[in-house]
Amino acid sequence: MRVLTWNMNKASSSPWAKSSAKKWKSFLEMSPSPDIAMLQEVNGVPDAVSERYHVEYVKASWLGGGKAKFGTAVLARKSDWTMGPEVAWKSEHDWVNRIQERFPGWLVGRQVENRSGDRYMAVSVHSPAWPVWSKTYEEAPCKFPALCEILDGVDVTPVKLKAPYQRYLWFTEILWSLLKGATTGDGASKWIVAGDFNSSVLFDESRNTGNGEIIDRLNALGLFDCVFRHHRKHEPTYRAFRGRKRKQPPVHQLDYVYVSAPVLARLRDVALGGGLPEEDKWRSDHLPVVCDFR
Repeated sequence: MRVLTWNMNKASSSPWAKSSAKKWKSFLEMSPSPDIAMLQEVNGVPDAVSERYHVEYVKASWLGGGKAKFGTAVLARKSDWTMGPEVAWKSEHDWVNRIQERFPGWLVGRQVENRSGDRYMAVSVHSPAWPVWSKTYEEAPCKFPALCEILDGVDVTPVKLKAPYQRYLWFTEILWSLLKGATTGDGASKWIVAGDFNSSVLFDESRNTGNGEIIDRLNALGLFDCVFRHHRKHEPTYRAFRGRKRKQPPVHQLDYVYVSAPVLARLRDVALGGGLPEEDKWRSDHLPVVCDFR
C-alpha cells in the first residue's frame, strides 16, 4: 500500500495553468501510483485524476465567512479501492464539533477500503497558519461573528495546548479533540492522519509554544508519525517560496503522516519528494511525502 500527502500550493484543475498542470503530471506519473492520497491547498481536481481516483474534495471555509479558492481532499485509487462514509469521530466538547461542522474543508476524513476488505480511516489535514481562537478575541470586538457565536462563554482550556507561551487555539487542537473521541488507539483500528499541520518543533527553539506537545498528544492517542519513525528525526518538508527566503534550504517539517499501530507495523519506506525527479520535487512549497507499507 502506498500513501501520499502533499500540500499542492493551490494546484488548480485548469488545463491552462501551467504550474498546476506540472504538479498534477508529477502526481499522475508517480510509480507505483498512490493508493490513498491526502492533498491540501487544492483549487480543483482535474478530470484525469477523477478518472483514476475516488475523490472527496471540500473547499475550505474562512473563519470570517465565505469559501476559500482552495480545499482539502482524500483520494482512493479506483482500481483497488472504494470510498465509504465520513470517519466516525466526535469530540466530547460540542463547540469543537460545531467548529468542524461550521468551518469544513480544513479536516476531511473518509473511510476507504481495499479489495481484501481492509478498511482505513483516512484524514487529510490542513491546519491553517492562523488561530481559531486567541485571547484577544475576548478582549476586542468580535471579527468573526459565526465563530464567536460558537465560542461565546466557552472555556477552551481543556482543548488548548498547555505550553506556557501558547496564547492561541489552532486547528491541530480541533483535530486532536475529534480524534480523542474516536478509537484511534484500540490496537485494531487502522488510521491514517496526514497533511500540512503548519507545526514544527523548531518553532519552540526560542520559547515553548507547544509544537512538541501536538506530537505528544497524538502519540498518546496511538498515532505515530511515519517520517520521524522511519528517519529517526524530523525531516524538513517545507521551503518558503517568497523573497530571499526562497533561496534558503528547507528546515521545517510541517507535513506529517500519523498512523495507528497496526499500520505503523507494516511501514517499509518513507520517501520525501515522493520519489520524483529532482526538478519535480519542489513543484510546491511543500514536498510530497510518500509512505510505503507491506
